[in-house]
Amino acid sequence: WLCCLIYLYLCGENGTDGRTETIHVYAGTAPQSVSVATTTATVVVIEWAKPKYVNGIVGSYRVDYGNRRYISSSTTSVRLTDLKAHTSYTYTVRALVRHRLQNGTLLLLWGKTSPRKSFTTRQAKPSHPRSLSVIKRNLTSTSVTVDWRAPSLPNGCNSYVIYYCNKVGDIRRKEASAAPPYTLSNLKPFTIYTVWVQAVNEEDSSRLESKPSKLKTFRTLSDKPHQPRQLRYGNVQSTSVLLRWRPPLHRNGAIAKYNITLAEYNLTLAGGCFFNQSTRCSKSPAVQMTVDSKITNATVTNLTRLTCYCAWIVAINVRETDGKELVSFPSKTKVFGTPDGPNSAPQDVGSFLSDVSALIWWNSPLNLSRPVSWYRVSYYNVSSNPSKQIHYEYISHSDCEDQLVIFQYLRPSTAYRIEIKAEVGDGLFTSSVSYNFTTKPRGAKSRSCKTPSVTEKSSSSVSLLLECPFGRQSPVHDCHIKKYSVKYRRHNTGNRFTERKTRLTSFQLKHLFPFTSYEILLTAVYSDSFCSLVLNPSSLLIFKTDPVAPTAPRNVRVTTRNSEDVEIKWDVPEYVNGTVSEYRVGYINETYMPYINETYMPYINETYMPYINMSSSTSIQIFSLEPFMHYTFIVQALVKHTLENGDEQDLWGNPSIEKSFVTRQSEPSRPRHLSVIQKYLTSVSVTVDWHAPVSPNGRNIYVISYRVGSYTAAIFTADTRRQKTSVAIPYTLSGLQPSTYYTIWVHAVNKEESITLKSKPSNLQRFRTLAG
Repeated sequence: WLCCLIYLYLCGENGTDGRTETIHVYAGTAPQSVSVATTTATVVVIEWAKPKYVNGIVGSYRVDYGNRRYISSSTTSVRLTDLKAHTSYTYTVRALVRHRLQNGTLLLLWGKTSPRKSFTTRQAKPSHPRSLSVIKRNLTSTSVTVDWRAPSLPNGCNSYVIYYCNKVGDIRRKEASAAPPYTLSNLKPFTIYTVWVQAVNEEDSSRLESKPSKLKTFRTLSDKPHQPRQLRYGNVQSTSVLLRWRPPLHRNGAIAKYNITLAEYNLTLAGGCFFNQSTRCSKSPAVQMTVDSKITNATVTNLTRLTCYCAWIVAINVRETDGKELVSFPSKTKVFGTPDGPNSAPQDVGSFLSDVSALIWWNSPLNLSRPVSWYRVSYYNVSSNPSKQIHYEYISHSDCEDQLVIFQYLRPSTAYRIEIKAEVGDGLFTSSVSYNFTTKPRGAKSRSCKTPSVTEKSSSSVSLLLECPFGRQSPVHDCHIKKYSVKYRRHNTGNRFTERKTRLTSFQLKHLFPFTSYEILLTAVYSDSFCSLVLNPSSLLIFKTDPVAPTAPRNVRVTTRNSEDVEIKWDVPEYVNGTVSEYRVGYINETYMPYINETYMPYINETYMPYINMSSSTSIQIFSLEPFMHYTFIVQALVKHTLENGDEQDLWGNPSIEKSFVTRQSEPSRPRHLSVIQKYLTSVSVTVDWHAPVSPNGRNIYVISYRVGSYTAAIFTADTRRQKTSVAIPYTLSGLQPSTYYTIWVHAVNKEESITLKSKPSNLQRFRTLAG
């Protein structure tokens, strides 16, 4: 309760001083329903309702919040601005009441203050983080620790995002909810990174990021480099070897140098110098050397002849902080052997050439300390870069007087160079010999084979006699393997040839298609250990396999059109083996002949199965069949062949699988000989009998119709009662009246799907039931 103390001075009639009185005036209650309507980062709207009781008129309202005060008009809301983001405020509201006394005096009275409440402004975008720095003592090859100061205006800052990248377009980010510093890991060694930080405020579903801090650039420390790549050797001499390699894919620093190591290979454990197994290398290095980081090849000397070596290489970086050497993993180990000496090369190299192939021969090396096991032949196009176009062939040593290698898919009129060296056991090689040759112009071929001759043929095979002399002028010995290549395909189809190889001069092709024209090419194949030289093909041989009967028609199906007509369709045989000139269809009624001996069923003849000859059409309609009968039929194809001597031959194919069907039902004939069995006649029932229809034409049921009275013209329509039965006759009618005349008749009924086929009525029968 608020009140005002009023002092009244009472005066007498003569104006003398009088006495005073105190009056208590109540201003009113506090505003109601005080609440915050809208909140942003810097603006809040507060609403309320008028006080429940006011002793006068509300002139304005006063809102006290924080250390501020706001006087509003008589409206019941106020908009507070210029607030701080993410800050809590307490506020109260009270009304200013205008109260007029009876003597006309106007009083301004403050009403009661509302209960104290609070609100918090929403978060706003923070300012950027400050003083970003890299803690160098924590810098490693794969991690770094960064530190920064909080924003000057956090505005509710609750997390940070650290961005870093090592090149344009490869920006990564890390979320940091804790206060700095923060460690970034999984970085690449010896890589320059740029890092910056942004402050983040998150409230409800909104995310407010500050402007980025100042950029900071640093480089990670060096680490062990990856292993050197593609170590290979070349120009192997009896006492030296040339090694080449490529730098590591990831250097992880500035490569300082390469260390090359050669160790002897344990041939006893490995089983040969060509087995590339680093576990067989000796632990004691035979040769070590260091080369500058800018060099990727080196010649290693002071080797021992006829010795197998392991070679590998490592890359070395130097750490910036303490100068420690960081050694990579070794490269893949290469195994090679030094040759026997400079005078141990193969002898007397010669060649036989065509446009795209070459047959090269030579004699074995002389005066070797070990026997030759196989040869390595390398060749390349002289006009191209040898390092990119080099090819290798590995030829086993033969017992012939000369050695042989065959090159194919060469370029016509092109110069080539080959190098041949012998392997003398345990993967150790002799010195090499070089030889140059030039292929012949395009179209120059070797001698052709003779056309094969047919000795015997059938519907699925042919026997051939092969002959293909080489006709070369070279010292190549006949002990080299000789093969024939027989290529065949269907005539005039353009398909790819199918190839069969044989060492015999008599050869049989099997699994051919009957009555089909084929074309055959014959070539001779002279082989070394891995490759072969194919001579010019023979002239084309064209022949035709013998005819054979076609297979049975497929997918035979039947469609019943009515009770007497059906349509039969089928697909042509899978293997026609010619051209179908006609089909024939045989059928039989199995209702009268339920069993057919399997001995006679495959043969279509008039005695056991009547047939219908027709054209090459794959469908036929058969008429005048009997209703509701079980039929079985087969289809057979006739193919006419014209033999190579001009004669014609007719071949009936195999009959199709037996197909059965049942014709549809039709209207039956009327039931016969309807009669009343007198001995079963009673006062309320009667037993009647009749004979089945002569032509039932289906699965009969019967409808017994009867009425009271004698026969009239309307007996079939007026006051007629009916009963149905599918059981065998006789049939008993019950529920009749005593001493009553009845007339009765019977219909036979067939049902086909939704169609009812009803016969004509039987003869009428009149009777009288007995007295009750």
